[in-house]
Amino acid sequence: MANVGEISPLLANIYLNELDRFAEDTLIPAYTRGERRKANREYRILSQHLTAARKREDFDEVKRLRQERRKLMAVDPIDPDYRRLRYIRYADDFLLGFVGPKKEAEEIRQKLGEFLEQRLKLALSKEKTLITHAADEKAKFLGYEITVSRCGHLISENGKRATNGSIALLMPRQVVQTYRDRFSKGDKSIHRAELLADTDHTIIQRYQSVLRGLYNYYCMAINVSKRMDGIKWILQTSLTKTLASKFRVRVSTIYKRYQTTLPDETGEGTRKVLRAVIERPDGEPLVAVFGGFPFKRVPDGMASAEFNFEKAWSLPATRRSEVVQRLLAGKCELCGAEGPVQMHHIRQLADIDRAGRRPKAEWQKIMSARRRKTLAVCKECHGAIHAGKYDGPRL
Repeated sequence: MANVGEISPLLANIYLNELDRFAEDTLIPAYTRGERRKANREYRILSQHLTAARKREDFDEVKRLRQERRKLMAVDPIDPDYRRLRYIRYADDFLLGFVGPKKEAEEIRQKLGEFLEQRLKLALSKEKTLITHAADEKAKFLGYEITVSRCGHLISENGKRATNGSIALLMPRQVVQTYRDRFSKGDKSIHRAELLADTDHTIIQRYQSVLRGLYNYYCMAINVSKRMDGIKWILQTSLTKTLASKFRVRVSTIYKRYQTTLPDETGEGTRKVLRAVIERPDGEPLVAVFGGFPFKRVPDGMASAEFNFEKAWSLPATRRSEVVQRLLAGKCELCGAEGPVQMHHIRQLADIDRAGRRPKAEWQKIMSARRRKTLAVCKECHGAIHAGKYDGPRL
């Protein structure tokens, strides 16, 4: 039987498909009109004065008029003949973007509530279903803050204020505070006692997974660099204190021992990182690095799932530390072949070890019997597992 948490998005998509149809077939056509906004009369007049000032070479006046014009929109922001409604949904969380008066926004909310109650037997919470003016406030959706940019001073390469009036995604300040609370006590960052039994390689790798996963999710935010810089400092301070506590040395000693300079992932210079290396006699060394990549905005995103902090720290320390030992052994745990190995992962043992149901594949039986979420396997066995063709030795 599938986990409820896993299947709930699928059930929501099936059940709320009628809401999608109602929004796209009824609401959007009813509240969308006009091809484009009409021109702003004041903006057009200033443009005419600006052209005249350029012709008479009055450059002081040109500068003044350009600054005045930047305060205005080229189109009429309250054009009565222009409306736009957009709709997006993920599971049971949905967002509507509307260009129009607040009165009509309230009508849309009322019609949504009536449809959900009468057709789908669902109640629309008025406390959570807010009407937010995006230019003055921020709407919240899937962990992001959504606003409308009002930056008249920013000019794009073509000389236009492309940023002004555009939708902007923000990484909330609360995310930084959440990680500060998790890795701090009072006003100071602290070490993670549950990691002290791990190797230095595993500890650095764990902190890097938190940093990388969080950045991958929020990389579309326009302020991701600023927010992630703060989170990196929090994680790095906790990481160095954890290593210092493990080896009973000062934090400064940890920096001397682990800090090095490596080429940037983008190839645009170098960055200081914390690195742990485990040499292997018959293979490439195991390397764990904290940092080493820039927090640049990626408008299209990483197509990455949201990082679950609790799962990242859920395994007991003894089972986390053994992963390095199994990699160093250099032996396939399925066929016994010696040489370089790869780690095969599953999300949770329940995926292959469900009540009343025996695992079918031999590799599944091995993972279930050993209570492991990973298997160290050779390249051939790993490929066979993913291709559904593994038929090797039984446990």
